[in-house]
Amino acid sequence: EIQQLLQQLPTESYVEIPFEADLANLYQLFDIFLHTPINATLEAFGQTYVEALAAGIPSIFTLSGVAPEFIVHEQNALVVEYQSSQAIYEAIEKLLQNELLRKKIVKQGQKDVQNLFPLHTMIQKLEKLYCQ
Repeated sequence: EIQQLLQQLPTESYVEIPFEADLANLYQLFDIFLHTPINATLEAFGQTYVEALAAGIPSIFTLSGVAPEFIVHEQNALVVEYQSSQAIYEAIEKLLQNELLRKKIVKQGQKDVQNLFPLHTMIQKLEKLYCQ
């Protein structure tokens, strides 16, 4: 389905890349991370939210999946309305133009991930799940 949708776009308007296993390095390529599912239920856990914040990438999200539990607008990311290209554009502009805001949300995002999703807790939960 994605391949069919891509065929409708000019080939120079996107770059298709294979899956990248080294996520830590992949995230460092981004100036801004954008993840905007089109409604509240299309994202399950939303590991991508945690990964982007942990990597220190200023991010723009919609409140989908787990995001409403810890994403706070202008605290650890920018939050935009569902299916709003204009809101996404304005958020990108805001982050590109406001260095203090970028630094603030990066710092708070990393702090929130460390506090809410510590590695040892995640490993313990996985071990418990697999032992059941």
